[in-house]
Amino acid sequence: MRLEQLVYFIKTADNRSFSAASAELFISQQALSTAIKNLEAEFNTQLFIRTPKGVVLSEDGKYFYEISAQIIALFKQLHYHFLSEKKLLSDTIKIVLNNKNKNHFFPKITSYFYKEYPQLHIIYQVVENNEIVTALVNHTADLGVISLLNIDKKFLIDLPENIQFIPFYASDCALSTSIRSPLAKLNTVSMATIVKYPIILNAASTYTEDLFYQLIAYYARTPELIWADSFELQAQMVIDNIGNMLTPKQEPLSSNMVCKIPITNNIVITTGFLLRSEQQKDILLNFFVEKTKTLLAAVAD
Repeated sequence: MRLEQLVYFIKTADNRSFSAASAELFISQQALSTAIKNLEAEFNTQLFIRTPKGVVLSEDGKYFYEISAQIIALFKQLHYHFLSEKKLLSDTIKIVLNNKNKNHFFPKITSYFYKEYPQLHIIYQVVENNEIVTALVNHTADLGVISLLNIDKKFLIDLPENIQFIPFYASDCALSTSIRSPLAKLNTVSMATIVKYPIILNAASTYTEDLFYQLIAYYARTPELIWADSFELQAQMVIDNIGNMLTPKQEPLSSNMVCKIPITNNIVITTGFLLRSEQQKDILLNFFVEKTKTLLAAVAD
């Protein structure tokens, strides 16, 4: 067994395709297939199951993938220890996230790494929120970025056991309401009070739907919801005192006709990285995560 074969195996598993993996590795498909067959022969097992849609890992293949990832991570660790940092940051990181988080958090991060570590290739894949965890579980991405609702120090969703959440940003929730609303007279407001009034949600935003819809459903069985097809309409309906909207506390007001009221419940929107457990020792990913956290903390300050 050679390290090169393990790299070929990992790439094939990640791409679920011999042709896609061979193109990414810049080798022939026949050479890749031969390398995998030699691995299977050496360990007397079948690593992949061929299907009409590509290849998937067998049960032995899943275990082989976990151990192979650890071996490659340890190999990288040796290089990181003995070689200079900039020489080593010449790999690719695939990040899966929603459009809001990409546009909000990562322009500065991408620009920084492009300037300081031009050898590092960062690929973003924008997907719906419910596809982010799936991409990590299926090994189609190296990192995920997701925002989760935390109520009373507990996340509303349970992540798979092999997926770690590494937070890098947190925001309290607030209520945006018209200055003509009776709620505008309050200094703070509870969710029990909020759900008694119409709440406007943005139907075009999966971020809003996934987080704020879940939050409302947590506190009320039959809330009065109004769906707007854009943020602009949502904000205008608040101005016109048709209903109220939930927002992160740090977001600026959309108009001087709107006031923002802190929510008394312990509700936090926490944004962070998703990482598979076997990637904990991946030096490159850990470097990227820690550097990102440092840069975003500097921006927040």
